[in-house]
Amino acid sequence: MSQEYPPPPPSTSQTPSSQLVGERGIRLILLTAWAALTAAALGFVFYLGTNSPSADEWEFVPAVTGHDPLGPWLWAQHNEHRLPLPRLVYFALFRLTHDFRAGMVLQVAMLSGLGLWLMNLAARFRGRPHWADVFFPISLLHVGHWENYLIGYQICFALLIVLVTALGVVALRTTAETAFRSGVIAGALTVLLVLCGGSGVVVAVPVAGWLAYLAASVWRGGSKWRGLVLAALAAFPVAYLAVYLDGYHRPAHHPPLGDGGVGVALVTGETLAVAFGAGIRGEWRTMLAGMLLLGGITLAAVSRNLKSPATRPAAVGLIAVVAGVAGVALVIGLGRAGLGPKMGLASRYAFLTWPLLGIAYLFWVRRGGWGGRWVPIGLCVAAALAFPSNTGYGLGMGSHVRSVLAGVEADARAGLPPELIVRRFPDSLQAYQEERGIRAIPMLREAGVGAFAGPGTAGDPDPWWIAGGAVALVLAAIAVRWLGRLGRAVQVERARELFRLQHERFEQMLLTAAAATGKPRGLTWAGCEVVGDAVLARDSVGGIVALVPVVIRFEPVAGSDMEDVPAARELRRATAVFTFNSGHWHTDGRVVFNLDPRQAAAHFGKHLTVIEPHH
Repeated sequence: MSQEYPPPPPSTSQTPSSQLVGERGIRLILLTAWAALTAAALGFVFYLGTNSPSADEWEFVPAVTGHDPLGPWLWAQHNEHRLPLPRLVYFALFRLTHDFRAGMVLQVAMLSGLGLWLMNLAARFRGRPHWADVFFPISLLHVGHWENYLIGYQICFALLIVLVTALGVVALRTTAETAFRSGVIAGALTVLLVLCGGSGVVVAVPVAGWLAYLAASVWRGGSKWRGLVLAALAAFPVAYLAVYLDGYHRPAHHPPLGDGGVGVALVTGETLAVAFGAGIRGEWRTMLAGMLLLGGITLAAVSRNLKSPATRPAAVGLIAVVAGVAGVALVIGLGRAGLGPKMGLASRYAFLTWPLLGIAYLFWVRRGGWGGRWVPIGLCVAAALAFPSNTGYGLGMGSHVRSVLAGVEADARAGLPPELIVRRFPDSLQAYQEERGIRAIPMLREAGVGAFAGPGTAGDPDPWWIAGGAVALVLAAIAVRWLGRLGRAVQVERARELFRLQHERFEQMLLTAAAATGKPRGLTWAGCEVVGDAVLARDSVGGIVALVPVVIRFEPVAGSDMEDVPAARELRRATAVFTFNSGHWHTDGRVVFNLDPRQAAAHFGKHLTVIEPHH
């Protein structure tokens, strides 16, 4: 009969104990690299960041200091964007800390957490960690992200990279059995995504199509109310877009959409390539060629999964997310090409297109085979080669930003009038913010923010919010990990108890599902008896699987070749495979003959990990 998991790879001379030691060593190296890169990114923020507005933040000072009303500002259009969620987070951070670096620190924390999560997820998909998984912290935490790191308000893009990557992971793990649960999670992520600006809306539109597909699948499966829930989630981005465009106007200082001719394609390509970091500016065409090659083979592999009903939900979801991210790059090309060449190489855009790299990495790890080995290694090597350039570029640009804003703070401490302070703005990241700065500086002085508090102030941040924030992040990570373990333990015990109480029902479920497969040929499933406790295991995506010892009785089909075979009626021992989804056990009739549950678990190798009873 068909198997849910492939057999394990051929054995090697390496013993299980030495392999375990090797895996622990790799895991330690990965964690050390992640911690070091996180510390380096935080050091970059605290060394080069200042407690002063930067770039567009000068416009937001009246709202965050309480001089302008909060409600209208949350919805006000900024360039092409309406950003209610990032603005609400930014406002809360500033009111809590009175420090513009709070948003910078939060970005690093978000990227650090994302990198750690994806490393663990890749190890789970593969069945073990691999040194190439260092790709995640190397590509997420380099200081080539200087433009985002040194502007706290860029949490709008940091939220996007987390939400879009999470959508890709949800799509990757979706099956026909988990369509409703995955759809609800994806729908919730999409609601948050559209609240993060125009880029989020662009991604959400094709994802809404995927949610509609899941809604139709669930509806056809007989659960109409669940289908309606998913249909409502699918409709939300479309309805939100209508509200978003009400009163929308093209920014006066931006060229018409599509202006720039062939430059549209160039800026779109630059935006895709900058996913590796703005430090690759000189080699962006090479990086783009590599990304297009990787995208081609990945989409070809994903498209093949459209043929099977079992893998189609994930394939449709992955295509939708990739189309959304590519759409963001195209929209940037359409909107920015008219401003001149190399507009797509802005450091801030790396957050928007990086999910393409992360999703491709995870897809190939989970798929396995030659791609599962060489694609992750190739991405890791490319990120490592870009790392020195990203570091040099980020330090150079960050130092320039620091020198300008340090001068602004020095002038503020000296009590100079705003009109003299903003003379430092031209030819820097603060260019064209002079009028906003003149209005904002008195408000910062009134609010007592950093160096603007008055003559002689140092402008140093209050150390208590930094220490408190660090402690809060550690405690939150511990709490999330503990709650996750507790939730998994409760789920396992519930699954185990349900199986013990409903043996007869599961016997009939298996008979019905197995008979529907038409296998084995010439035999009918006449009887099934569960003859022991199930062995529970987790699959490579964290789902619970029950390996159940059964005895099966067949009857030959009248007139078939098996009718005169005496062995056809003999009882056969086997292990039946059940899966636990949405609080219930399910089976599609898959059975492994001549193996007990423990042997079956070993047969499936890295794809299953036995859950011992005390876990």
